[in-house]
Amino acid sequence: MLDAVVFAAYIAAVLAIGRFTSRRIGTAEDFHLCGRSLGRLPAALSLAATEFSGSGLIGGAGLAYAIGISGAYWNLVAVPAWIAVGLTATVTLRKLSLTTIPGYLGERYGISSRRLVAVLQMTEAVVFTAVQIQVSAIALSALFGLDRTFAECLVTGVFVAYTAMGGLWAVVWTDVLQYAILMSGVLVGLPLALERVGWIDGLRASLPASHFSLAQLGVMEPLAWMALCVYSYSTDQTYMQRVFASSDARVARFAYLYTGFNYLVFGTCVAGMGMVASVLLPGLPHQDEALPVLIKDVLPAGLRGFFLTAILATTMSTASAWLAAAASLFVQDIYEPLCGGHLEERPLLSLSRWTMIGVAAGSLAIAHWAPGVVNAVVFSTLVAPAAVFAPMMLGLYWRRIDRRAGFWALLVGAVAGVGSQVFLYGRAGGALRDLHPLFFGPGAGLLVLLGISLLRRGAAR
Repeated sequence: MLDAVVFAAYIAAVLAIGRFTSRRIGTAEDFHLCGRSLGRLPAALSLAATEFSGSGLIGGAGLAYAIGISGAYWNLVAVPAWIAVGLTATVTLRKLSLTTIPGYLGERYGISSRRLVAVLQMTEAVVFTAVQIQVSAIALSALFGLDRTFAECLVTGVFVAYTAMGGLWAVVWTDVLQYAILMSGVLVGLPLALERVGWIDGLRASLPASHFSLAQLGVMEPLAWMALCVYSYSTDQTYMQRVFASSDARVARFAYLYTGFNYLVFGTCVAGMGMVASVLLPGLPHQDEALPVLIKDVLPAGLRGFFLTAILATTMSTASAWLAAAASLFVQDIYEPLCGGHLEERPLLSLSRWTMIGVAAGSLAIAHWAPGVVNAVVFSTLVAPAAVFAPMMLGLYWRRIDRRAGFWALLVGAVAGVGSQVFLYGRAGGALRDLHPLFFGPGAGLLVLLGISLLRRGAAR
């Protein structure tokens, strides 16, 4: 009963924030970019809450449950990526006063590229939101025994409601609350879990030596995950929306650096709890159940509800951010260009809200299909960030890239990445079997980008 009260109080709080922030919405820029007035602390905490997603919490703990300390790479490889992007592309993009990533690529490579990237990123948004719904349902089912379908519908209805009411303002301020809950949860959860197994010495005595090896995943997989992070943090509208909404470039840079250093704490705590679960709960049918079942079986009433809330805080903050990004992409990069721009504010706000509902419905429909948290995240990255990265970075920093090469590089990068994941990686013979799709797809796109640019320059001479 106490767990349910804690959970209900959290739901009431985020809905109240959505209602309160709706009063700040007067224009589409308010709805999508907080009027470009986001300060340092809300930008940093919101970005961190968005990134510490269900895949980072449930997926990271599940990997550590299955393979040990090497599973920490799933989260810790994000640290250098956040810092590198925060010191480079983040500052450059904020100074351009953009509204969306496809908007920039459209200016650089043409309207077809803008529409293609918008479609690719919306596809990614649907898949990534489905992952958050899936994680939420796992947690609710484990703790309260709820039917999985009902749990998915419940959590989807909540984050759609508050995001549609307050737009990015609602996302930011619910993220601040969710960040406080999440970080409190993992900081308290790790010592409580370690106490049950006799702290570090007991953990070492209970697990095989292989669980303490940093080489369980080899080299290719962690490098690919680091590339995933660099692609996403520098090109995804979900993250860059906080950059564009920041009051200046210094705020945007601080938000990225704060999130990167915070990942050291988050990743360590999550991996530790996953390893404790492998001692206390051996033989679970699915590794992604490790953390929810650990919470249910180990923690007392009240704390269970708090930790469930921490899990839902990660999923809702991430899902709401992806909904806000998807609405910006559709309205600003697909609908407005088709209508010639200069549309009235009220219809744009209404369309933005309906877009959120549509994206959430699509995500809910495929939540059952998602093939595990980690695999679904990799697939969604192949669809958009991996394909966008090379055209985006070369477009920013090398003016000699041919304008007409962008569209084909984007298309080939996306198709090659997904095709490699489905048909080549781990299946083909030779080098193609071992080359991760997160390198294959962007590499193919880069070759097309450089090849067409060089050929056209040669022909122009």
